[in-house]
Amino acid sequence: MTVENFDIVVLGGGKGGKSLALSMSKAGKQVCLIESKMIGGSCINVACIPTKTMVASTRLQYDARRNGFSKAGDNLKEVLARKRAVVSKMIDTHMALFTGTENLTFIKGYGRFVESSDGAKLIEVENRTVSAPFIFINTGTKPLKPDLPLSPGSENLEILDSTSIMELEALPESLVIIGGGYISLEFAQIFARLGSHVTILERGNEFLSREDRDIAKEVELILNGEGVDILYGVKVDAITAGDHGKKILELTIEKGGERESQIIVCDQILTATGRAAVNEGLNLDKIGVEVDGRGFIKVDEKLETSAPGVYALGDCKGGPFFTHASWDDYRIARDNLMQHYRGLEPKRSTKGRLIPYTLFVEPELGRVGLTEAEASKLGLDFKVFKLPAAKIPRAATEGETRGLLKAIVDKKDSKILGFAALCLNGGEIASTVQVAMLSGMTYDQLANVVLSHPTMCEALNLLFQES
Repeated sequence: MTVENFDIVVLGGGKGGKSLALSMSKAGKQVCLIESKMIGGSCINVACIPTKTMVASTRLQYDARRNGFSKAGDNLKEVLARKRAVVSKMIDTHMALFTGTENLTFIKGYGRFVESSDGAKLIEVENRTVSAPFIFINTGTKPLKPDLPLSPGSENLEILDSTSIMELEALPESLVIIGGGYISLEFAQIFARLGSHVTILERGNEFLSREDRDIAKEVELILNGEGVDILYGVKVDAITAGDHGKKILELTIEKGGERESQIIVCDQILTATGRAAVNEGLNLDKIGVEVDGRGFIKVDEKLETSAPGVYALGDCKGGPFFTHASWDDYRIARDNLMQHYRGLEPKRSTKGRLIPYTLFVEPELGRVGLTEAEASKLGLDFKVFKLPAAKIPRAATEGETRGLLKAIVDKKDSKILGFAALCLNGGEIASTVQVAMLSGMTYDQLANVVLSHPTMCEALNLLFQES
């Protein structure tokens, strides 16, 4: 067996893996990047980029209709065509980088670990065997397939997931979404704006359980206002194939301690109940890499697995399931590798990092830090600031006054503990607050920064004037 030796092998070309491979090859290291299918990672192919492209496309239709310029129409084909064009261009860009970067060997194929008699870390891929003292796994996740109660004779019924729904050839007249998480809400609004009647089935009695109740309620009102129905306390008892391609769901709904039965007939069903690890077939046990009960790779604060010299980046280690978290994983790995090559100890870790996130419904929800509920649970002494989005001048000029801003502030030192912006450009506003939090600014210092008028960030001047 001929072994090709590299300085670094990256297994999986997601955000963290591809960034590390390109960076270290440009630093003069011999790097092998292995990717089986998704050039550039899931974010570009089936997650952030395609879904946010669809959000942007349906926004145009929604805004036109809202301002009286046109009526609702079935523009699914046009929306998906633009999505495919954006994704295709990004894939081509990444392929050019992978194949045209000096010191980088790109292998398209499915890599798997194999045993070695001398303890070397070996990976087989496309009839080749590669090895390196440092191996980084960045294989990502896939949609979790829940165990659905499909009736006898309906076992082969087509059930959509967050990937396949973006390849529909026809707009469903009615869409039922099982699961009320963040991905569900984005697709609910997208398809409602295209003209589908959308119903979300939530197993629990709370909506967006990770958020404060006032924020979650406002999101619910926004979706309801666009025609999305949300049912709580739902148990799906059976799913059956009906006539003319219809799908029949038999439900039990619990309300106030009482149960009632309900039947929903729809054209399509989407399951969006979480993500699963893509680690099967890697033979992780061959090199002693441990996984948790859900199959995600266990790592320490420096992203190293239970096997020395083997690291995991991004979603394959169990989250946070954000591209920007994977990007930060890459920076930690890159800096620690450079320390090693300089003969120094690695310094960077995931300890204490502050990771924001954005729910891309419209208006979007940007979040960073603690919620009010979390601050209360920790026993912190804090005060809450709120501002309705309708009081922001730029929101009025843009005609998007739904939502609110909310900040949690420590009473002792006036530092911002957490922040939520459910409004136009909410994600960008949350990132601005994140910078203030990391720099140690107090809320009153942020409130007194001169911010441009009329911008959405100007809301930070207004927010802290209201208690």
